[in-house]
Amino acid sequence: MSKKKSDLGPRLVTAAVAIPILLYVMFVAPPWGFFLLLLWAGPTSVWEYGNMTFGAQEPRLRNLAALLSAGVYSVMYWAPSHFLGALCGAATLIMLYVLFTWKDLEAASEQIAKAITGIIYGALMIGTLALLSRDTGQAGGFWILMTLSLVWSSDTGAYFTGRAFGKRKLYPSVSPNKSVEGAIGGFFSTILFAFGFNALFTYGAGDGYHANLFGLDFFSIDLVWKELTWWQVLLMAIPANLLGQMGDLVESLIKRAHGFKDSGTVIYGHGGLLDRIDALIFAAPWVYYFYGTFVA
Repeated sequence: MSKKKSDLGPRLVTAAVAIPILLYVMFVAPPWGFFLLLLWAGPTSVWEYGNMTFGAQEPRLRNLAALLSAGVYSVMYWAPSHFLGALCGAATLIMLYVLFTWKDLEAASEQIAKAITGIIYGALMIGTLALLSRDTGQAGGFWILMTLSLVWSSDTGAYFTGRAFGKRKLYPSVSPNKSVEGAIGGFFSTILFAFGFNALFTYGAGDGYHANLFGLDFFSIDLVWKELTWWQVLLMAIPANLLGQMGDLVESLIKRAHGFKDSGTVIYGHGGLLDRIDALIFAAPWVYYFYGTFVA
């Protein structure tokens, strides 16, 4: 039997390319740079969701949902007072498309629901990251990094805790490799990372980081961060972790319901985009709401 080819190499290549781009967009580019990044990520996620739920049955409705998601997301970012109208308009267009083109009347309402859900799930929920970057001003990069870290620390803690102590399955019918012990480990690792990042950012607040290449100052980062109290850290981290873990399970549920192992192949060595941001999709709206309600 041939040995399975390792995906470590492709994953390292992807990380080497993606991480510098992500850091540049977070800390150097203007806030609308993150809008542009998610203008690609959101519709791509909607397309992947549609590809799983529609399959080869109706590619035109899948593509229409992805296109409309870009428009609704843009309105949400640039003209929020018209967001509800844009969302209603997109839903109306989808319903009219199905009304005049769909031949299987018994499945019509199901297809409408899939398309509208795809827009909200794939584009608008993750789109709150761009709103967070915009509304937190100079500290936007740090808030994005904090949000990403809440998810990454949970994944890391769950992985190592699960490997070391995992015995009881968390939800075997949806995600057979996840354990209760891993979920608990991810929960506490998120809280520890949140306190650690808050302390680190606060310690460096008021300073600046300057990167030099051959004597040229090619970018600088001002360490601007408003210290969070202990209760703010807990209020931010606990729901973000629980929502992130639920988001992971929801995407696994969608894949299993439609017989997919990966949501796509858009990321070299990593599968689909939804596979990488499923937890963020659920956690990001909470962090954005938390900032606007308890910090701003």
